[in-house]
Amino acid sequence: MYPKDAHEYVKMHNEYCVRMPGFTPIVAVETKGSILKDIDGREYIDFVSQTSGTAGVGSGHPKVVGAIKKQADLMVHNSAWLINIPKVELAEKLARITPPKLKRFHFLGGGGEANEFALHLAMRHTKHKEVISLYMGYHGASIAMLNLGQSTHRRGLPSVSGFRQIPPAYCYRCFYGLQYPDCNYRCARFLEDKIRYETYGDVAALIMEPIPANGGHINPPDKNYFKIIREICDKYGICLIFDEIQTGVGRTGKMWASDYYETYPDILVLGKGIGGGMPLGIAAISSDITMPSDEDQEIISTFSGSALMCAAASAVLDIVEEEQLPRRVEKMGEIVKKRLDEMQQKHSIIGDVRGSGLFWGVELVRDRNTKEKALKEAVEVCVKAREGGLSIIISGKAGVGNVINIKPPMTITEEVLNKGLDIFDSVLGKVEIY
Repeated sequence: MYPKDAHEYVKMHNEYCVRMPGFTPIVAVETKGSILKDIDGREYIDFVSQTSGTAGVGSGHPKVVGAIKKQADLMVHNSAWLINIPKVELAEKLARITPPKLKRFHFLGGGGEANEFALHLAMRHTKHKEVISLYMGYHGASIAMLNLGQSTHRRGLPSVSGFRQIPPAYCYRCFYGLQYPDCNYRCARFLEDKIRYETYGDVAALIMEPIPANGGHINPPDKNYFKIIREICDKYGICLIFDEIQTGVGRTGKMWASDYYETYPDILVLGKGIGGGMPLGIAAISSDITMPSDEDQEIISTFSGSALMCAAASAVLDIVEEEQLPRRVEKMGEIVKKRLDEMQQKHSIIGDVRGSGLFWGVELVRDRNTKEKALKEAVEVCVKAREGGLSIIISGKAGVGNVINIKPPMTITEEVLNKGLDIFDSVLGKVEIY
């Protein structure tokens, strides 16, 4: 069926293409729902939704494919300064479901681009220039965005003046050596210390993932953490930006992770899953934020509000509503939690299990007392899982992280979900180091 075999395609890829982190020598030819098929006809259960949630409603959902085909027959690309119907319709649908006040939208070519726009907008609105983010975060691959994320991702690149970081609410490995709840939310309150003693009083924004994803699926302890963050931002006139590129649109069992924690940002950034497989980033903006004039608007994207991308995203929102995915995801999350808790009792290599909905992190350790990271073992788990027909990844750059990500499509069936968890359970037993 194909002119070359898997070996030849891998060889051509290695010769002509830049390898992505976590490179896997699978020649994928078809993805449907929660299943990926390679050139040799072998099937893999997709536990990462293709790329950290991109296939949130499943790969090749008929309604998304239908919307793309219909729009492609009419107009594949359009000038960004023209009005197109799919863009306007998508904005109207988003306005029905986004948090309070976040009813104006800017559409860009991807999540990283949308985060760049969010920072530009915060700086224009506040007339300030400094930005604070969290250790271990990830907001995109530009030099600016990498300066707001993990240090391992920006080695050898220049630092951006005025970009600073604070620790996340990583209770399993508290940066202050404290225990929740006796800690009195030290990690949240440190934001004020950072502002008062390390900045020039020129902070425009705090940008953060409500649940840091690439950094290890780090779930904050409760909603009080975010209430403290929100209060400090309000006190100092700082825009709070939530990067929900991975957690938005039902992934945690709520429409937004900010719903889960009952705290809302000034700008909410979406990407990945919202596009149904098409590249799309969206900034949802509070009515309290002053929009820049046409002269001051400097984020120009060739594919801003592309009719093709917006048609796909509009279909995604229809699917989320019609199939009641947040409610479904919440119930599926109960299955995952039960299974992972059982595995933690069974496998001493599991140090911590955290998550909600279909967004879970399983932290692997060599010793539960010292919490030494099981780095090599985490990579081995991913390799053996692939051999067993399960596609999973590690948080962070491969070989650095030790947290296994479990975030299958929100449309995955209970049968396939349990089959994937069975493979994971079996692999942990084979890699067990005790």
